[in-house]
Amino acid sequence: MNKGIKHISIIARIYIVVDRRKWEEIQKLQKGTHIMSLIHKPLEDIIVYLLYDMEFIGADHVSLVTYILAALTAYLFLAGEIGKAIVMAILVGILDGVDGKIARLRKRKTYIGKLEHSIDMLYEQAWYAAFIWASWSLTGSIPYLVAGIIWLILDSFVRHVYHVVWIATGKSLKYHGGVARYVTFIDGRRSMYVLHMLIWYLVGMPFFAIYTILGHCALTALSYTVLAFKIMLSHE
Repeated sequence: MNKGIKHISIIARIYIVVDRRKWEEIQKLQKGTHIMSLIHKPLEDIIVYLLYDMEFIGADHVSLVTYILAALTAYLFLAGEIGKAIVMAILVGILDGVDGKIARLRKRKTYIGKLEHSIDMLYEQAWYAAFIWASWSLTGSIPYLVAGIIWLILDSFVRHVYHVVWIATGKSLKYHGGVARYVTFIDGRRSMYVLHMLIWYLVGMPFFAIYTILGHCALTALSYTVLAFKIMLSHE
């Protein structure tokens, strides 16, 4: 009972220490609507809060740190250090949301941000390729390799469809409402794929994640294709 009261007391003290004005401002910086964005949000907000008064740290600085860690993550996957790579991938996923919030908070011009999606794609594809390579080099399994290659192809297709809709209509798929809003809430993307890896790693079958990721990616590709046709036809 005393431990419970002590725990509540600690939480209350932390809440009092937090500057409510700053915290409320940070809550307005959220743009991501995907389920994983919402899961990452509390940790992202804490990091942004800690950086709030450090004006010398901008979005580009956070992005550079993120990309360095992303490169290290790719190396760990390639080296077969799957557990360490997954932990690093989760950290990168959180920091990837921090740089955007810092950019919106500071209201400053960013340089790296203009190529953010391109650089994100570069390291994400590197992760996937490294994970697939590790699955084959450590197990010699051809099915892992084949499923992994199909996953890479479908993931590229998904990205392309997403950006085509954005270019053609002026807004991304998640802002088209209706079914699109629900699809983009749970669709296949890096943070979701890392979750697949984490779950399978914890049950002792890390590379089985390739199969479930492929299934998730295939469903995303099918959903995106149907939604894209529907949206494009309605904009003619």
